[in-house]
Order: sequence, then C-alpha cells, then structure tokens
Amino acid sequence: MTHACNLEGRQRLQTSIGAVLIQLSRFYIHTPRHALHYTHTHVDFRCSKYHPFRVIHPVRYFTSYIERNVRPDGRKFDEHRNIKLNINTIKSAETSALVKYGNTTVICGTKLELAAPKAEDPDSGFLVTNVELVPLCSPKFRPGPPSDHAQVISNVVSEIINNSKFINLKDLCIVSDKLAWVLYCDIVCLDNDGNVVDACITALTASLKTLSLPTVTYDPETEEIKVDTNNRISLKVNGLPVATSFAIFPNCERSILLTDPNTFEEEMCGGNGANITVSWNNGFLCGILKSGGGTLSIEQEKEAIKMAKERTL
Repeated sequence: MTHACNLEGRQRLQTSIGAVLIQLSRFYIHTPRHALHYTHTHVDFRCSKYHPFRVIHPVRYFTSYIERNVRPDGRKFDEHRNIKLNINTIKSAETSALVKYGNTTVICGTKLELAAPKAEDPDSGFLVTNVELVPLCSPKFRPGPPSDHAQVISNVVSEIINNSKFINLKDLCIVSDKLAWVLYCDIVCLDNDGNVVDACITALTASLKTLSLPTVTYDPETEEIKVDTNNRISLKVNGLPVATSFAIFPNCERSILLTDPNTFEEEMCGGNGANITVSWNNGFLCGILKSGGGTLSIEQEKEAIKMAKERTL
C-alpha cells in the first residue's frame, strides 16, 4: 500500500513539473524580448536548443512557430542566414576558402598534382572532390571511416560541379595522353548547423575561382617535366554555380518550404540534411536533388526553382 502511494505521488509530481515547464516555455515564446528581465544572465532561451519546451516537445515547439509564419530563429520562410567568406585561409594549400552559413562552417583546400590522363579521355585532367564530416562538427559523427551521409554529400557536391560545367577538364590537360593537372579539393565541415551542401559548393567555387596553375614544360624525348611556380596562369572558370537548399515541412494544409535550413529544422522535416537542392549557373539549371521530406506541388517546385535562380542573378 505504501509503495503504491509513493508511486502515485511521484507520478503526480512528474505531471506537475511537466505542466510547469510547458507553461514556462509558452511564456518565453509569447513574451516580447524587451519585456523579459534577467537577473544573472542575458541569454534568451527561446531560440536556444536548451529551451525547455523544445527539449520536452520539439515538434510542438517547432509547429508553434510555423503556425505564426516565422521560424524559431526569427527568420522568414524564404530568408537565408548571413554568409561570411574568407579567401586563402590555409597557407599550405594552393588556394583555400572558409565559408560560414550562420553557424555552419566549412573550409576547402585545393592541392595540385601532375598525372597521366585517362586512356579513354586523353585530353582531360582531373577534378577530385572529397567532403569530410569530422566528429568535431557534430555529435552525430564518430571517428573512423566516412559516414554514409558524408559520402552522399561528396557525391552531390561532385555532381553539381560537374553538371554546372564550372571547369572544363580539357583546360587541365598539358600534353595530350601524357600529362595533366589533378585538382584535389578537400572540404572539411568544422561546424554542422544545417545546409552543408550549399556551404560546400560556396567554399569549393571560391577556392577554384582564385586558383592559378604553375607553368609546366614537357620534353617528349626525355619526358622531363619542369614546373615554374613563379609563372602562373589563372584557372579558367565558367560562371559561378550556386546551390540553394530547402527543407520541406509537411503541414496539414500544404507543405512549407524553408530556405537554408539549420540542423533543427532539417530534423523536424524528417531528413538527414536538406530535402531538396536546386543548383544554377549562368541561367543554366544544373540539377534538382530531392531526398526525403514531404511532397511538393508543381507550384511549390516552380517556386523553389525560381528562388534558387534569383540567388544567381
């Protein structure tokens, strides 16, 4: 009898604590920031991942914002985060770029190497891209071999760059069937707060756009190779590929497109990363990738394509 009473008392206590936390979280959501007064700290937990309502009921917390046509971080549905770009961050690489999409931080370094072209394509060089999602960027990733998500992102980035015709691989050939440049582009995510693909494309294009190739002379008789690092030629590029990603939130009435989603929004939209990515280059549609998330109407697909194209103008 005593054990049953104690169990019933604990259940009532847990129910009361949950009700208090929900009421407290609703107070923070609906109270203007200027009306809140903090005694020991000035941190606003409404947009924090430690918000009590978000921890207890993440879906209800997210939906409460969407119903008021605003996102938890205060952005509009079609609003991007601030983008910061820094060129030549790594001095040991030929060229590099550091990009920040909000808190998402990606760095790209490019290294050069000489190699023989493929036998089936003797007049072209090589562009090799690799994306690493290190454990430092998110607790989701562990040390060891690349995760499936990292391999998917690497393939997506490679497809976007190749389909955009940003670089003509024939420009990397030095001597047909003998010698060509290999561009190794290593992209590392330092902080994953969503929309990694867009950040990777921005870092990669910025790195390649500032790349210059040393002059190379090749003696066909002796097969001697001389590289003059003091005399360089800028790499020819075509336009500027831009990828725009969206998360799709399956609302009751219609699905909602969220531009440049962060990690929390990606999770709430049921995807491991953004649900749809649209890429353009110089008015040319490079591709549309749909992975998970809710369904879109034809009008919404056209809207996503239009918004992605406007970013390239």
